[in-house]
Amino acid sequence: MKVARVATDAALGRTFDYEVPEAFAARVQPGTLVRISFGNRELDGFVMELSDATAYAGTLKPILGVADGEPLVSPALLRLAKWMAAYYLAPLERCLKFMFPPDVRGGVLSDGFKRQLTVRAAPAQGRLLEPAPKDREVLERLGDGTELLAGFCRAWHFSAARLRRMARDGLVVIEEKIARRNPLAGRTILRTSPLPLTEEQRTALELIRGELAHCAALHPDGTAASPAPKPVLLHGVTASGKTEVFLQAIAEVLSKGGGAIVLVPEISLTPQTIRRFVSRFGDTVAVLHSNLSTGERHDEWQRIRSGEARVAVGPRSALFAPVARLGLIVVDEEQEFSYKQEDSPPRYQGRDVAVMRAHLEGCAIVLASATPSLESWHNAQTGKYLLSTLRHRAAAQEMPHTVLADMRAETARAGGRRPLFSDVLIQEIHRCLDAGEQVMLFLNRRGYAPTISCPACGYTETCENCSVSMTYHRDDQVLRCHLCGAYRPKPKVCPQCGSDQYRESGFGTQRVETIAQRLFPSARIERMDLDVTTRKASHEEILGRFRAGQTDILIGTQMIAKGLDFPNVTLAGILNADISLSVPDFRASERTFQLIAQMAGRVGRGVKPGTVIVQTATPEAPAIELARTENFVAFAQEELQQRAALHYPPYTHFICVTFKGEDAEQTRQYAEAFAKVIGPGGDAFVVGEPGPASIEKAKGLYLYQMTLRGESPRLLLTRLRTAMAACPVPHGLSVAIDVDALTVP
Repeated sequence: MKVARVATDAALGRTFDYEVPEAFAARVQPGTLVRISFGNRELDGFVMELSDATAYAGTLKPILGVADGEPLVSPALLRLAKWMAAYYLAPLERCLKFMFPPDVRGGVLSDGFKRQLTVRAAPAQGRLLEPAPKDREVLERLGDGTELLAGFCRAWHFSAARLRRMARDGLVVIEEKIARRNPLAGRTILRTSPLPLTEEQRTALELIRGELAHCAALHPDGTAASPAPKPVLLHGVTASGKTEVFLQAIAEVLSKGGGAIVLVPEISLTPQTIRRFVSRFGDTVAVLHSNLSTGERHDEWQRIRSGEARVAVGPRSALFAPVARLGLIVVDEEQEFSYKQEDSPPRYQGRDVAVMRAHLEGCAIVLASATPSLESWHNAQTGKYLLSTLRHRAAAQEMPHTVLADMRAETARAGGRRPLFSDVLIQEIHRCLDAGEQVMLFLNRRGYAPTISCPACGYTETCENCSVSMTYHRDDQVLRCHLCGAYRPKPKVCPQCGSDQYRESGFGTQRVETIAQRLFPSARIERMDLDVTTRKASHEEILGRFRAGQTDILIGTQMIAKGLDFPNVTLAGILNADISLSVPDFRASERTFQLIAQMAGRVGRGVKPGTVIVQTATPEAPAIELARTENFVAFAQEELQQRAALHYPPYTHFICVTFKGEDAEQTRQYAEAFAKVIGPGGDAFVVGEPGPASIEKAKGLYLYQMTLRGESPRLLLTRLRTAMAACPVPHGLSVAIDVDALTVP
């Protein structure tokens, strides 16, 4: 008897044995999607392995159905899923679901492709009758081409019945063909050629080529040269030409018959970013991201799987694209926090899983950034990664001039009320507008005002479901919670004391837009944040107008800080650099440095030099002062010394355990019992006592947290597994374990 061990959609954290019927024996392999009976229902599942025996004492149920074609998940991706499940303490079934878009499955009996009827003239020898005049007109309109039946009839006012009759008569051929749902349809993208490289770029490319030489997929005999490829950290200042380096590396992979994956942060996945790859590699590029329709995502994934597309571009989910003969993975802006999956298990770090996939498949990997994560920088300094540095901008442009505007002095001049725009920023904006240049203004806070309060009694509008204040959105005159999405109309008077002196405190991007319109009435101003980019094409439309010079000032959140290249932008203003610096997080300085350096990278990319105005109340902070000169090496050295002294990453692994429950007392008691099982770490690791999270209540649930830090992830994970087994989660509670956590909510 042939036995298949199947991971089911029931997500029970284990596999189940099923008999493989003789009719399916040739088609069932590891990675195959199958239909099974589970209890009193039918589920999909993946075959993890095959065996000739089972330890189950009863009678095995047979597999009911098998998906057609090759296994959906390759052996390498199966190994990756198993590693993710073990390292991130997540159910194997949840990890397998990340290996492909959910709509690709579509059940084992449906392939998910869109099909359309086409019509073409039959070969002359196949025509049985002399065509009537109307039929002759149809044939003349068709010519030698193939048309969509519905569109052809609509365009020329022919009836579908006539064409079907002509098909029966042998005059035309009507066929059903797969219609690709193309996310780039309707766009004209001109092909580009490789650019000349600087000496620094050539050195970086040669280093990558050296690692490509060790890739098994790129060797004709399928064997890798020794040693295995090492990750390459490509550290280059903004506009130094990192993209051109890995574009040419990808071209080399393609020339040898291999494929590549390019990961970009979700916020950087703009049409401009996609255009760079499509203009170089044409239809061999497939795009995978969350803004695609279900059909587009399905078709792009299938193009990769079939080998029609050999370069997959997208955010962290593109990491699992089924690229055949994978030769290179590129993680652009590798420091970006959006590579971390935080909302649901597996809470994986996309950059780290990319490194593991490269290791499992024996392919090269490049991590690129102007401001690398301290984890990657530490790996490069200790020899775990290779390092290549680009110190100069590729087109010999000047680095931007960064000015720190001390908002303490601005507040004093304004009589104690902190202004949104400093005098120097207002002057520079006027200068740019007069010169016909463009401006980008950054504030990582949407809405109009983050707080609405009553000065008479001190009452503040807070969310009923979450322990956070409601943000006022002036566009629709409502208060919104940015955690749970709840909203309500803004009261006209204070609900507590009845005062009509309700006051809006703080600034969001909506308020920035309002004030900018008042200060610069002749400027064409647009805003780009989550509130105005809900439609599918809204990002492209806003950036398209900015690129075309139809917008003078672009105001936005993080989505304007990465991956944009507009030669006429000569001024960037960071309106409140202290927002990220004041967060109670050991990574606050790192985030602040990265933010300033990345915004500086948006300016001066053309022939004109650029200026960055950083508005801050703490200009003496090392993260801000060193970012002013983009001195990443000095910043990293200072920050790593502090991390080492405090036993924080990258010198330890950091795990955050969050307990959520409807009852605060029950949640607290369970958290304390869980921590007691883990016990003290002694010299091996540090355990933080469980306590209320910084946001104590979110979406109606109370949050308690504990943290663990230690050098050995194996020891930490073993303790956590022990605690999970010893402390069954009560009804109404949930436990979220975030391994290598980036934030502590």
